[in-house]
Amino acid sequence: MKILLISPERERKKEEDFLFRLGFLNLPYVASVTPPDCEVRIVDEAYEKIDFDDKVDLVGISAQTPVAPRAYRVAEEFRKRGVPVVMGGVHASVLPEEALEHVDAVVIGEAEATWPQLLEDFRQGKLKKIYKSNGWVQGDTIPLPRRELLNPRHYFPLKLLETTRGCPHRCDFCQVSRFFGNRYRTRPLAEIAKELDSMFGQGPVMPPWAARLLSLISKDLPYFLKRRLLYIIDNNVVSNKQFAIELLSLLKDYDLLWWGHAPVSIAQDDKLLRLFAASGCIAVNIGFESLSPKNLKHIKKGFNKPSQYQEVIKKIHGYGIGIMGTFIVGLDDDDPGVFQETIDFILENKLDWALAFIMTPYPGTESFERLEREGRILHRDWERYDSLNTVYQPLLMSAEELEQGLRRIWKEIFSLRSLFHRIIKSPRVHPLFYLPMNWGFHRLTKNW
Repeated sequence: MKILLISPERERKKEEDFLFRLGFLNLPYVASVTPPDCEVRIVDEAYEKIDFDDKVDLVGISAQTPVAPRAYRVAEEFRKRGVPVVMGGVHASVLPEEALEHVDAVVIGEAEATWPQLLEDFRQGKLKKIYKSNGWVQGDTIPLPRRELLNPRHYFPLKLLETTRGCPHRCDFCQVSRFFGNRYRTRPLAEIAKELDSMFGQGPVMPPWAARLLSLISKDLPYFLKRRLLYIIDNNVVSNKQFAIELLSLLKDYDLLWWGHAPVSIAQDDKLLRLFAASGCIAVNIGFESLSPKNLKHIKKGFNKPSQYQEVIKKIHGYGIGIMGTFIVGLDDDDPGVFQETIDFILENKLDWALAFIMTPYPGTESFERLEREGRILHRDWERYDSLNTVYQPLLMSAEELEQGLRRIWKEIFSLRSLFHRIIKSPRVHPLFYLPMNWGFHRLTKNW
């Protein structure tokens, strides 16, 4: 049986083309639980065209909300040719009946638990409309993704790794806890080590003399040349402190550079920060979200304390770890002054990289349900549910002011003046890593 797995991609406006070229893991995970007698191929439409006349027996599609309309169009093209289509991912999981108007079957939630049964039913001509597991995939059953099915020429020389799943927080704008559950599940360290071995192998990045020589230019240069760069995609790499300590000790054995997501509270533990630095952590991505305590309480992220942000940043920088900060604008306590306030905070605290996004009430979240009750949802054009467009009525400004303010933040944060102040001017934190990241956004926004 020939199976084609597709990651569709909507057509973007030039000013929205800020894709990070990362080799996603969702479809490689699906491929890993596909029986070995099946021929599997993955197409990432962001970088390669879909051949709708390809002779396949079954198509599987995964899509988030802003890509869902394109996913439906792709599905309809294959169904015209008599090829059955299955859809999974966050959007189909929260709106299965909508998806079933365009596809033959929907996988709700994590596919690893249901995909093998779906394929068996398909072989027997008994494909059901909906497949949903009775529980969450446990950490010790998460398979090794089939990365070899992704074309490495399309992506940055950066490996992605998942060590935990789930999130106990219930932020009202987030779809993650709905999709992956409200508790953390950790993978066995032996399995993580096996995966790291397959990607990097243990030992030093290069002979010490060569590393010392290259370090005269930049201490990070050997790692970039040898492509020993890792992105841990977990929602929170310190979700389980004991597990995090063991994971950091393991990472140290591989002599690599990595980054991942962590909460503001990481700064409260100096021992943990020392382990982060020793393990090769080059950055933590922190969702500051807002500088307004009222906003944070409203979105159920009141454990963030804006009064502590400055000290948190200073402490993390003190360990030689960069900070990638993310912010949400357009929350109910935000007036037009939020844009300058956010710009000033990023510049004054020298965040190494930062982005702001418009609050987006994705379907299936509490924010969508609340705004719908209040009559503030403007439309259901899912392609515009992308954090760059306003899809609901803000309380203290117009939709147009919100979109213009967001673009102003981007333009000022990635201006040459900002890059010099945050990245190049001393004290510098991993400029070889952050300057190219920021420069790409500078080129994107300079003509806005």
